[in-house]
Amino acid sequence: MYLVNLDKTGNVIMDDSIYAVEEFRDVIESKSLGAKGMLWVALFCDYDSIYRHFTEDERVRIISSTLFNNYDWKGVKNKKIADAIRKYKELQFDPLDAQLIAFNDKINEYTRLMKEVTITEDNAVDWQKIMIGVEKILNTRQKLLDAIERRGSRAKISGDGELNYLEKKQSILNQNG
Repeated sequence: MYLVNLDKTGNVIMDDSIYAVEEFRDVIESKSLGAKGMLWVALFCDYDSIYRHFTEDERVRIISSTLFNNYDWKGVKNKKIADAIRKYKELQFDPLDAQLIAFNDKINEYTRLMKEVTITEDNAVDWQKIMIGVEKILNTRQKLLDAIERRGSRAKISGDGELNYLEKKQSILNQNG
């Protein structure tokens, strides 16, 4: 996952960084939501989530069922969950990934339309135009995928764990009083 770390069992790792975001902390510290609520938010929002290929409505139902054994989990309507979702999306926003999601959504719409509509002599010309449009979308999507690949994987921002010279001096001053 990109913003939230998971352990090998799929649980949210409660490190300091997750508590640094007020909206995440509110979910985690809520008795009715807790770490499972935060896991729900991460699986719903994260660009690297295994559920990312589903539509938002499908993700709500599938993740709710997986984590809470209830397709209609009521926590979805909780203000703290809504705030955490908004913050998660804001923090991980990447324009290339956002464009890719938009292209994938359009491709899914066209796929559903193609399954539902029968081609006839009356609509064959329109379908030809649609197929040309889909081809253009797929080509543009591939260029976007290439740009994402050239960019490389998103790296988490982290230090090496050591204090720099000024931090060491500040630490010594703080200890001495």
